Amino acid sequence: MPRDEYREVLSRLDILEHDVSDIKVDLRDLRREMNERFDRMNEHFDQMNARFDQMYDRMLVQTRWLIGSLALIGVVVSALLAVGQFVK
Repeated sequence: MPRDEYREVLSRLDILEHDVSDIKVDLRDLRREMNERFDRMNEHFDQMNARFDQMYDRMLVQTRWLIGSLALIGVVVSALLAVGQFVK
């Protein structure tokens, strides 16, 4: 291989090496940025999970109150009907 061709190949390889190193830097920056965004998304999902847990607890309490209230109303109505039967 003549020297001129060898130098040309070397210069092209240098250019490629420079471009590849730029791509590596860009890729590293992209990876860092993506990790930061994923971390923020995970924080948001954690906040949403906490809200869902609160909502579940509140629904459970409300369901207990509803069942208790319905049972109490049933007892009162039954007692009033029983009293009504004896008063006749």
